[in-house]
Amino acid sequence: MASEPHQIKVTSLSLVNFRNSEKSAYTFSDGLIFITGMNGAGKTTILEALGLTSFLKSFRFAMDREMIRFGATFYRTEVGFTAPSGNHRIAISFGRNPDDAKAALVKKYAIDGRTNERAAAIIGRIPSVVLSPDDLRIVAGDHTERRRFIDLLLSMLYPGYFTALQNYQRALKMRSQLLKNRPDEGVLTAIDRELAAAGVEILLKRRQFIPEFAMPFAASVSKISLAKDTWQLQYQGETKQVESAADYAAMLKEHRANDLRLRQTTSGVHRDRLFFLGPNGADHDIRTVGSQGQKRTAALALKLAQFDYMQQKSGTRPVLLIDDVLNELDLTRRASFVDFLGGVGQVFFTTTDLIGMQDFLKGLGQAAPVQNIEL
Repeated sequence: MASEPHQIKVTSLSLVNFRNSEKSAYTFSDGLIFITGMNGAGKTTILEALGLTSFLKSFRFAMDREMIRFGATFYRTEVGFTAPSGNHRIAISFGRNPDDAKAALVKKYAIDGRTNERAAAIIGRIPSVVLSPDDLRIVAGDHTERRRFIDLLLSMLYPGYFTALQNYQRALKMRSQLLKNRPDEGVLTAIDRELAAAGVEILLKRRQFIPEFAMPFAASVSKISLAKDTWQLQYQGETKQVESAADYAAMLKEHRANDLRLRQTTSGVHRDRLFFLGPNGADHDIRTVGSQGQKRTAALALKLAQFDYMQQKSGTRPVLLIDDVLNELDLTRRASFVDFLGGVGQVFFTTTDLIGMQDFLKGLGQAAPVQNIEL
């Protein structure tokens, strides 16, 4: 019999110079936490800071410097949480020393007071799943958004994957610079070895992930659409024949002449594609043939499947961060969502007010405590 998943619980959040907040602090209860207020009050800022602690990036696609309050030189977030190992605190800061205008912008991580921690030691310590209106970009957008979804999910589960991504991006940047400047053959070959070592690690983990994730995704799509929709995940790219770092290096060498001509790396995991295919085959990706309702269903199904997949793989129940999506759900999707929330733990919602939420809360029953933070 499977054991009950562990529950991570976020207990506090403090912000300094983050977005529009000069200095603020919050404490959180278990269960459902509603963050209410008018537009522009900073509701999403709270979720963004919590998400930043989980996967080290803004789910609003913002750069770190864009999250520094206007007129300030740095931001700092600190999140307190409980885990099976006890009480912990994670702090993230970005910026420069206010006393040195010429200092470089630096991002730093700390856990339980230990400063200068590596990013790989922080990512995924508070597993979370974000649901926001921007989720539609994964389904309706280009393959960059789809790779980003996979990479963030796998990075939270596997620090080694995150490290491989960092190594790959560093080597890819070096290779791109070389391709623009008539590179030395030996130097390019050496960088190709680095790129291949990191690339094959990413590739193999993605290949393992796709068929495993396809099952909860298909189940979520079927449930939300009342068995009307069917979308299959398919991973494609020039890496199809790659099984080892040597294969990856050979692929890079095969495309080298074209890369030199175009001055960019034209093959690799950074160019691979994820398709959502209907029952009619490879020429029918949801982006081109799916209705708006079908795309919304698939986007919601992705996030519900992400929650189930992360819980299954880690044995830990993720924290849910839900940014103003309740009012966008029709009756069918809302019913599926309410049913899903009956099996989760701590959930953060943003909404302008609790008016109109009565039916939603009634659907959840009285077992879930409710905290309202009004901004």
